[in-house]
Amino acid sequence: MERMGEKNLRPIIKVVEEKCVNCHRCIMVCPVKMCNDGSGDIIDHHPELCIGCGECISACTHRARIGIDDFELFIDDLKKGENIVAIMAPAIVASFEEDYLRVNGFLKSLGVTAMFDVSFGAELTIKSYLDYMKSANPSLVIAQPCSTLVAFIEMYRPELIPCLAPVDSPMIHTMKMIKRFYPQYKNHRIAAISPCYSKRREFDAVGIGDYNVTFRSIQRHLDESGKSVRAYPAVGYNNPPAERAAMFSSPGGLMRTLQRYDKEVIGYTRKIEGPHEVYRYLAYLSNSLKQGKAPVYKLIDCLNCSMGCNGGPGTTNHNKHFDDVEYFVERRQCEMRETYKPATLLQKLFPGKLEKTLDTYWEAGLYRRSYTDRSRLFKEKVTSPSKAELEALFKIMHKENPAERLNCGACGYKSCEQMAVAIVNRLNKPENCRHYQEIEKELRANERTAQVIMQVYERTLEEMHKNRDGIEALSSQINETADYVSRSSQTITQMVENIRSITENLNHNAETVLKLNASSTDGKERLYKIGEIIDHVSQQSGALIETCKVIGDIANETGILGMNAAIEAAHAGDSTGKGFAVVAGEIRKLADNSGRQAVKITDNLHSIKALIDTSKESSLYAQEQFNRMTALIDTVKSEELSIQDAMSNHDTGGNQVLEALNEINVLIGKIKDTSSVLLASGEAVIHDISSLKTM
Repeated sequence: MERMGEKNLRPIIKVVEEKCVNCHRCIMVCPVKMCNDGSGDIIDHHPELCIGCGECISACTHRARIGIDDFELFIDDLKKGENIVAIMAPAIVASFEEDYLRVNGFLKSLGVTAMFDVSFGAELTIKSYLDYMKSANPSLVIAQPCSTLVAFIEMYRPELIPCLAPVDSPMIHTMKMIKRFYPQYKNHRIAAISPCYSKRREFDAVGIGDYNVTFRSIQRHLDESGKSVRAYPAVGYNNPPAERAAMFSSPGGLMRTLQRYDKEVIGYTRKIEGPHEVYRYLAYLSNSLKQGKAPVYKLIDCLNCSMGCNGGPGTTNHNKHFDDVEYFVERRQCEMRETYKPATLLQKLFPGKLEKTLDTYWEAGLYRRSYTDRSRLFKEKVTSPSKAELEALFKIMHKENPAERLNCGACGYKSCEQMAVAIVNRLNKPENCRHYQEIEKELRANERTAQVIMQVYERTLEEMHKNRDGIEALSSQINETADYVSRSSQTITQMVENIRSITENLNHNAETVLKLNASSTDGKERLYKIGEIIDHVSQQSGALIETCKVIGDIANETGILGMNAAIEAAHAGDSTGKGFAVVAGEIRKLADNSGRQAVKITDNLHSIKALIDTSKESSLYAQEQFNRMTALIDTVKSEELSIQDAMSNHDTGGNQVLEALNEINVLIGKIKDTSSVLLASGEAVIHDISSLKTM
């Protein structure tokens, strides 16, 4: 497997760009800051400057930072049939609690050949520390089990490298132990089941170890496959058991393990952990050494994570309480100590079972370690700006006045100066400074205000010219309107007079209509009387016709009588009958004449009767026409009254219009005066606005 060189440290943190919101929280929690690049739209990451503390992973609520381990490669190689053994960090107890041995069963189901407990490697580490401290008698020893702190010292505080214990970490002790004392696994690859992403770099530096598999990846794999670790059997380790080094993953675990050999170790050990304390301490330790103020303590038992390795970035314990995390670790170390507790009097008189076991797996020089000064990487990437450069940048950032250097930390850096260093090295930009944004916003607002004022000036001037033209046109229109209103007033006055004349005519017509109505009523009454007379005459005509009929009948009878007389005269002879015959003849003539006259009279009477009937029909028609005429006269009378009312209203309205026109004339006069004043004011405003441009 290719090993990473000095300038190509293996990336162990990945930036998920689509999830990054450029909030700078990752910079805020980062102990070294300059491994982050905020010069773009996201916070990028430079792995060659990253110490792998994992703080940004825990801090990013958007999951834009994730750790990189070898889990996928580990699984793929197992499927290919690679021979692999696994070493289990002591912190596995804090993550899987009483089921930690079942993780061995899970790994065995995947094809892992053997499992080793790094707690025993921690016991070997303590032996190596004691050997170094006894042989070299150093004034200060910085513990190095935490690969993150080793990376920090190598990159950022190389002057402390001589103080680092020149021995391997518990994991490397375990790996070297396997290679040296377990020949059956000499050619096997080694997978470290760990709580930390930065261990991968330690393996690269030392040249041993093939996979770094975190607890988090194992748990995620189980969750995604829908399985529980309890589905697998508990499988023990292939190496001897540890004693109290089982608590090595907890803060102060190294010190407490050393206490087995030196009861006074607490008195000369500085126990310090957590990113908020340990980096500040190490950063100023070299200055204290130069000033002769250190070492106050001979041994520095230090860890990156607040909960030690039990709360490493590769675990799932970040939201747990300290006691919950350490409970099972403490319980296990108590159980392990019982394993080595003397059971017989002979064992009490001749203790040393653990030491004999450790001697079996420890060899002088086997677990020695050296370190690399990597500070050149930082110096190449990050230059220290001169005071003049900083002041020039502060001027750009609107921080010329020291009081404006707020050191608010909103940018993620500890101070404005640190932010300025990042900007000089193109690892950030002024736009990410809150103070700069506020000043720029104000400047942009002022610039926009000036632009708006100029736009308002130009537009106002233009509008004022338009208004002046409009006012002049309005003044002209007002004059025309005044003339029009005057003409309209005269016209309406004439119209009102005409309405009054029409009203008088209508009143006269109303009187005439009343007279006509009276005459039509009288004519209708007379016509009714004529109709009655015609009816009477018609009745008399009928009586005369009957009389004529009687006369005709009498004439007929007289003719018969004359005929009879003539007959009798013929019978009487010439002497007597002759005179009687003359009488009979006269009677017959009289009868004939009477009959003819009766017929003529009857015919005349029928003609008269027909004329009388026609006259009656005409009389009835005339009556109907008189009735219609009377109704029309009533309608005309009603409409005449409506017209009179309307004309009366028009007369009143006309008078009101005349009054309104008089008021309008007064108002127009006032408007003319006001428009003249407005026109003069507009000219003054135009003059004032025009003078603004020269200010």
